[in-house]
Amino acid sequence: MSAPEIIVGAGGHGRVLADALQLEGRAVAGFVDPGCELKSDGLPILGDDDVLEAWPDSGLVNGIGGPAGSDLRRRVQTRLEAAGHRFYGVRHPSAIVAVTARIDPTVQLLARAVVQPGATLEAGVVINTGAIVEHDCVVGAFTHCAPGSILCGGVTVGDGCHIGAGAVIREGVRLGDGIVVGAGAVVVRDCLDAGMQLLGVPAERRGTK
Repeated sequence: MSAPEIIVGAGGHGRVLADALQLEGRAVAGFVDPGCELKSDGLPILGDDDVLEAWPDSGLVNGIGGPAGSDLRRRVQTRLEAAGHRFYGVRHPSAIVAVTARIDPTVQLLARAVVQPGATLEAGVVINTGAIVEHDCVVGAFTHCAPGSILCGGVTVGDGCHIGAGAVIREGVRLGDGIVVGAGAVVVRDCLDAGMQLLGVPAERRGTK
């Protein structure tokens, strides 16, 4: 797109996205974030959501991070899309994506992310720094695969999950919606109950988030 893009959220995740966008050669106008008033890494805080009316031709990029298991990213994006705004994805130049992978236009692929053949990434998915999605995986909407996490071949992950940093999901495992996998956990069996926490090696259920 030709108009400069605006990042929603000026925290750490938003700043990482700004860098990736600029490395792609895409113009960034700045951030909208009601909780910030300062410049972030040289880009201005434009104001809160109300200022978006002054930028009708700009697309948005979802820069909201938040705690594991939070659905704030989804809620904010859904609200702004209902108001007529359009969100775009990010693909860091160092990301590796197979030609047969199916990637929603709003997906965010950060530095050294790998997505292998036959994988499907649905709307709002984040594949963070160095995370790997192996062949034929399906990753549900607004799921976040944190840095260094690995989905082995044929894994299915539901909507709104969080796969913690360095976690590994064994091949063929299925996870339900809203599941939080702790950092460094190794998941070796299915867990289809929504909202569960999986912690440890091998990962065990520790109640809901």
